[in-house]
Amino acid sequence: MALTASEIANLLAREVHEGVLGVGAMLPSERDLCARFGVGRTAIREAIGLLVSMRLIEHRKGYRPRVVFPTLSQLLASISEASGLFFRGTEGSAHLEQARLFLEVSMARYAAESATPAQIGKMVAAIEKADLAIEDLPLFRDADVEFHRALAEVPGNPIFVALHDAFVDRLMRARPAPRDIFSHNRRSNDEHRGVVQAIIARDPEAAVSILTRHLTRNYAVYVNHVLAPSMASTKPLEV
Repeated sequence: MALTASEIANLLAREVHEGVLGVGAMLPSERDLCARFGVGRTAIREAIGLLVSMRLIEHRKGYRPRVVFPTLSQLLASISEASGLFFRGTEGSAHLEQARLFLEVSMARYAAESATPAQIGKMVAAIEKADLAIEDLPLFRDADVEFHRALAEVPGNPIFVALHDAFVDRLMRARPAPRDIFSHNRRSNDEHRGVVQAIIARDPEAAVSILTRHLTRNYAVYVNHVLAPSMASTKPLEV
């Protein structure tokens, strides 16, 4: 029985991981791969497409596919894309929000104990950038994402940064606009400022308390936005 495109991709992926096909190496020609696996060009092209989606090869028009070494952020980004349906909707967002709360609260505690002046300075720069974009939601969200990414960078663990890039960044940008952009963004950035002040004071309990309130409040705004259509007679509260 002929191998499927998925099986061929998995065999080639194993060779990449084992170093048989090194980074920068070109894949064998389609003709050679067809002969090796006993399949037609369609199956080989499908297998190559799967390897591209795995971030294991790069395929530019006019060139043979080339082996690349994916970064952790790239791998998690592909997982994030694949899990889009699972995390779609209010329930999926709630799972992500809970996971984010656990992760970022731990990072805030660590930052209050160990953040360097340069790392704190990066957070302050994001706060200053947000101050200049209080009424510009897209620009404010850019600065908002930068602040939380700077927090994720403090432990020096690439997994935390990759998780932020794959899930938190997308989560933050996908939220609907608040009713009062100015007041919401001002309060949000003031809470960022409070977290940094607690970090400078080496007060992990204060950092955790402020960040927990910040993340919980922002999620409550999103939930109230979802509930608003069914609450025609009641003005939803922004907490």
